[in-house]
Amino acid sequence: MTQQESLNLTRQLLKARDHDELARLMALHLSTVDGTFFKTAEAVARQLEHEGKPSIATALRNVSSQMLRMKTLI
Repeated sequence: MTQQESLNLTRQLLKARDHDELARLMALHLSTVDGTFFKTAEAVARQLEHEGKPSIATALRNVSSQMLRMKTLI
């Protein structure tokens, strides 16, 4: 996964309307996420904290962590 693809996926996850859409996106992209995605998601989370949006950063970290757990079960 390229850094740009990772950034695009991170944006999609953050813009999910509800839990169902988020779950669908996670399942759809789970096979392609890799270290680049997780590094990019963490960088975005740090930027969000810097911008004064800690709750969004926490939500992103939670999604990223969930995806990592799902990935290791495959």
